[in-house]
Amino acid sequence: MIIKIDNVTTLQLLEPGHCKELFALAFENKEHLKKWLPWVNAMHSVDFMEKFIEGSRHRHSLGNEFGFVVFENNQMIGRVGVYKIDSFNKIGEIGYWLGQNFQGKGIATKVCAEMVRFAFEELELNRIEIKCWVENHKSKSIPKRLHFKHEGILREAELLNGKFIDLELFSLLKGDKKRVAQ
Repeated sequence: MIIKIDNVTTLQLLEPGHCKELFALAFENKEHLKKWLPWVNAMHSVDFMEKFIEGSRHRHSLGNEFGFVVFENNQMIGRVGVYKIDSFNKIGEIGYWLGQNFQGKGIATKVCAEMVRFAFEELELNRIEIKCWVENHKSKSIPKRLHFKHEGILREAELLNGKFIDLELFSLLKGDKKRVAQ
C-alpha cells in the first residue's frame, strides 16, 4: 500500500524490503532518537529491525496496526503509523519519528494529518490519540497544530532510558468540529 501525500511525500506500508534502509536511518539518528523513543537503545543490528518489521506485519494482518515508512523525494526519512488499534471501541494511536535532518520542515505534521484522514476515513475509527513525553516540545506541537484536544498527563507511563517519564495525552474525535482541513 502506497499513499501519496503530495508531489514529494509518500507513505509505504512497512515491508521486509525496507529493513536495511530503515535500520540505517534509525542507527544514523540513534543519538537523537534515543532521547525520545524507548526502543532505540535495544537496536543493535539489522536483526532488531527485521523482527520489528515482522511484528508490525503480523499486527497489520490482525488489523491492529498500519505502520508506514515516510519517503520524501524517494528518500526514506522516517516512520508514521496508526498503532494499538482497538477495533471494537474504534480507537487508534498515531506514532511518528523522522531523521533529525528532516525535522522542522512541516513533514511530520503533514504525514500525521494524512494518518488522521486515513484513520477516520479508511479505518473508520472514532478516536485517535497521540502521546508525547512532556519534555518533547517539537513532538507536542504536532497534535496542537492538528487541533487535537489535550486531555492530561499520564504519570510515569513510559520507561525511557531507565527512568519512568510522564506522557501528555492528546485526542481527536471523528465528530470534532475543529479538525485539520484535508
